[in-house]
Amino acid sequence: MNIISRLFPWAGGLFISAIFIDSLRFKFTGHPTPQHIFSTLKEWSGIGLFYPAGPWIIGLGELLSSILLIGLPVLFLLMNRKKLIAPVQFLGALVALGIMSGAITFHLFTPLGIETPTEWANGSPTEFSPALFYAACVSWLFALIILFIHRGAIGFFLGRSAEVSSA
Repeated sequence: MNIISRLFPWAGGLFISAIFIDSLRFKFTGHPTPQHIFSTLKEWSGIGLFYPAGPWIIGLGELLSSILLIGLPVLFLLMNRKKLIAPVQFLGALVALGIMSGAITFHLFTPLGIETPTEWANGSPTEFSPALFYAACVSWLFALIILFIHRGAIGFFLGRSAEVSSA
C-alpha cells in the first residue's frame, strides 16, 4: 500500500469531520442558516420532517460519520486493532457520501440554490455564499476516494477473510 492510500483516509476523513463537526454548532442551536435551508426544503417539498427535525437528523448523521472516520480509528490505532480501521472508515465515508449526495442534490435541484445565507440581520439574510455547496462537493469527493481506497473492507462486512487494508 503506498503512502497516499495510507494517509488519504486520515486526511480526507479529517477534512470531512472538520466540516461536519463545525456545522453542528449551527444545526443544534437553531441558527438561522440551517433554519432557512431546512425550512426552504420543507416548503418546497411539503414534507414536514425537514424542519424542525432535519437539522438534528443530519447533524446526528454527520456526528456519526465523524466518529467513524476519525474517532474510532484513532481509538483502534491506540488499541493496536488496526484491522478495524479500514472498515469503520469505509462506513464513515459511506454515511458522509449519503449526506453530501443529498446536500448537493438539494442545492442543485430545489429552490435552495447554490448560494445560501451566511450573515443575518434582524431575521433577514444580508450575505450569501456558495461555501456550503463547495464544502459538500469536496466532502463528497473525499468520501468517494476513501470508499475506493478501503473497498476491500466490503469483505469484512460480508464475513469474508479477504485482506482489509489498514491505515
